[in-house]
Amino acid sequence: MAVRLTAYEQDMLDGKFGRAKQLALEGILRYAEILGAEELVEITKGHRCCGCTAVPADFPDGDLSNPEYLMQDFYDQHISVFLPELQRGEFDGYYPGALLMDDVNTSDAYQWQYTQQTEAFWNLNRRILDENVRYGWIAGSTCAPYLAGWLPVMGEYFVTTESSNVLYCNSILGARGNGGGTATTILSTICGRAPKWGLHLTENRYGDHVFRIHSKLHTKLEWDMLGIAVGRRLAPNAIPVLVGDFERPDLIKLKTMFTSLATASGCEMCLIVGVSPEAQTYEAALRGHTPVAEFDIDDAMLEGYRRELCHPVSGPVDFLQIGCPNASVEEIQQVARYMQGKQVAAGVRFCVVTNVAQYELARLSHLIDTLHESGVEVITSGCILRTINLAMGATGIGLSASKLAHYSKTEREVPIYYGTEQEVMDAAVSGYWNVR
Repeated sequence: MAVRLTAYEQDMLDGKFGRAKQLALEGILRYAEILGAEELVEITKGHRCCGCTAVPADFPDGDLSNPEYLMQDFYDQHISVFLPELQRGEFDGYYPGALLMDDVNTSDAYQWQYTQQTEAFWNLNRRILDENVRYGWIAGSTCAPYLAGWLPVMGEYFVTTESSNVLYCNSILGARGNGGGTATTILSTICGRAPKWGLHLTENRYGDHVFRIHSKLHTKLEWDMLGIAVGRRLAPNAIPVLVGDFERPDLIKLKTMFTSLATASGCEMCLIVGVSPEAQTYEAALRGHTPVAEFDIDDAMLEGYRRELCHPVSGPVDFLQIGCPNASVEEIQQVARYMQGKQVAAGVRFCVVTNVAQYELARLSHLIDTLHESGVEVITSGCILRTINLAMGATGIGLSASKLAHYSKTEREVPIYYGTEQEVMDAAVSGYWNVR
């Protein structure tokens, strides 16, 4: 089936807007044919990693001293891999009609010393990111771009490679997007088009798995555990509907829950009755369909997942992190208030991870200085999973995000503790995690 094109899209396909956009559109059209899409949509928001996205196996410690690797640039990392027919001088930029912001990178935006990386690796990352910026990207370096002004409105089409971001935008903003890989996302951000399919279509945006929540969900941790509880019960491509007499969540609880939901499933939209714009009522969430499955979630289930994630025996910790997804300035302020008058224990590294926009708000509000006085570092972009060497050498780790705890338990042979922000901060002060 041929894909219908607008006059503008036909001009692009004919090469009137340059070779790069022509080749990118050809790739998107092949993708559309595979999906069975009949037309394309204009992408006005794009989000993906733009820095050094991989480290060669020869340098597992991040010491990128190999001069051949350091010669790699933006074109080698982000263009030639996906548009091999394009000559280096033919790339003339991304689609100008979209706001494009980068996802988390493998290093901090401002410094390399705290992350235990080398200056050479940091410079490599910045050079490649700067090239993306030169061609149209905004350097947000965040897994939560909605905290940095990247906010698609209801009905707006977007592309992102970040699993929690696609959930937040579909579920809370009412924007329309499908989770994408690097290849299709890069092509879409070059030509500004994507196949119209999946969650772009109104007829597909309804809930089919109902979760009746028998918990008040007072805390951020409970919302974090809720994401796991829901995700582990979902069928592939399912859209859960959350209904119950629980406390109305704020942005912090929602972004936390979507991160754990994305960790436990491939879900890309979640309808929260009374919260999601397309689910102001239970009936609106289902859009006349009968649920495929129904589940009950209670406090005992949530507590069970908390225990599963946390190392069972109390013990010393020497690396702790708050901020997954990236912490908002509100969360930074809460940490600063709690830590005021306290001091991180000697030999313990405790950091809060945020993005550059929230960092600047916190800096101008003197929160960064306040945290530094207590021995807390604030870094940007990545996390213990993404920022190379950040937790290198740690013998005990304390975290307040289930995603970080889940993956760290599989990747590291040290005790991984999981709990509330207060538990993380108390452990940072004492150097010891008391298991409750």
